Amino acid sequence: MSISKVGPPAIAGENQKSILNERKNKMKINLTNVQKTLLLPLWGRAKLTKIGNPVLSDPKAVEIVEQIVEYDFAGVEKIFSDFFNVGWITRAKMFDETIKTFLSNHSEATVVNLGAGLDTTFFRIDNGKSRWYDLDLPDVIEIRKKIIPEGERSKCIAGSMLDPAWVKEVSAGSSDVLFFSGGVLFYFTETEIKELFKLLADNFPGAEIVFDTISTQAVPIVNKGLKDSGHESAQIKWGINEAKELSGWDRRIIILEEYPMFSRLKNKDFLGENIAFYMMQNDKIKGSNIFHLKFAKADS
Repeated sequence: MSISKVGPPAIAGENQKSILNERKNKMKINLTNVQKTLLLPLWGRAKLTKIGNPVLSDPKAVEIVEQIVEYDFAGVEKIFSDFFNVGWITRAKMFDETIKTFLSNHSEATVVNLGAGLDTTFFRIDNGKSRWYDLDLPDVIEIRKKIIPEGERSKCIAGSMLDPAWVKEVSAGSSDVLFFSGGVLFYFTETEIKELFKLLADNFPGAEIVFDTISTQAVPIVNKGLKDSGHESAQIKWGINEAKELSGWDRRIIILEEYPMFSRLKNKDFLGENIAFYMMQNDKIKGSNIFHLKFAKADS
């Protein structure tokens, strides 16, 4: 799937008026290279939703992609194979399952999406009771609010996840909190991630976080793909091979689970044998993984 620039209407009368109105609802995205990466998983989920897949359906992603003009999705598609698309949609599925399980035990919990971008998780798993915060940099949040308006229980926070200022906006009345972060943390340094986890442990004892990681072996491979697709300024800075490495950062970090990205997919060959092979190879070498942690309370 590719999104091309919107040209002049070729039909007169009412049809022409309809096309002009449609164009007014479309949006041009102006972001830095690092922030442009927020469009990649969105595009991947939209593409696989349109062609069909047994993992996850994301009609909201399709809706958003079709609003965006003058972005070279065709160029992205030439560089990023369906293996990346499967990764993005599988990550979303794994996060969905973790969040659903958490909300089944804490129906009125607070969910915080760190580095939300144009993520659409809320529209897939909202239980009608939880509070939801999407946190990202101000220019990203400005775009997000235009494309995905806030709701009564879904709010946006503009700021860096490393800036403690956002904590007060979430902490009020938040006893049960789940954080999640997709395709974000590995763009920060290990030192910055340590600071983030300390911030979460200090302010949200008992909270949980689920996020994806990239192994040290896979870092140069992913960085080459980003560079080749025109995202040379967005390079992976943090690779980690096993979750137990995090336990040495802070005694409050408890490992709940870790698993290779595709290990829980029953059907890996829905896009062909080649993609299935790459998924199995990823899991074998643990190239990309899901980590699920908890920040212990002081008296634990």
